[in-house]
Amino acid sequence: MGSMQPGLQDAAKAILMLRSEMAQREARMNASFNQQVQSLREDASRFRRDVADIVSGAGSQIAKEAKGAISPVAAEYDRAVSTTSAHLQEASKTVWLWFGAAGSILLLVLLVGWAVLGYYRRELSAIQDELQRYENALPIVQAFTASDAVLCGGRVCVNIDPDGQRIGDKRQYRQARPRP
Repeated sequence: MGSMQPGLQDAAKAILMLRSEMAQREARMNASFNQQVQSLREDASRFRRDVADIVSGAGSQIAKEAKGAISPVAAEYDRAVSTTSAHLQEASKTVWLWFGAAGSILLLVLLVGWAVLGYYRRELSAIQDELQRYENALPIVQAFTASDAVLCGGRVCVNIDPDGQRIGDKRQYRQARPRP
């Protein structure tokens, strides 16, 4: 495809930087979430051990009541963790969809740019060929203009200079007189 135009390079760099930033942000969110989940689990585990210690010292009735009070909190905690995990997975899918869309758009822009570049290359080649034909015809037009010549019946008629130079393999051609 050759070298990309500066605008396409800037767009590609911007998309790659956006992708990198979004991937870093997702990694930080995952790390933070995992750290908070681990901290909550440790807190819950510590809380359960503390309750178990208190319950073991008290009677079986106190142990039943304490466990009954903690169970809804633990269930709520598990539900909150599950909900947060589901939201995080949904956000991750959205990020990947955006990356896919951005990549598709970049690919489309590159294909269109390549097609336009090919079109302009062909046009430029045709114009260069035409310019070369004009440049090749220029000495002939200049000589015709400088000579006392006219078009007559699809041919060139000239006013021959009797003292003019003779050319050709049989010296059959003579120069025309200069235009007055």
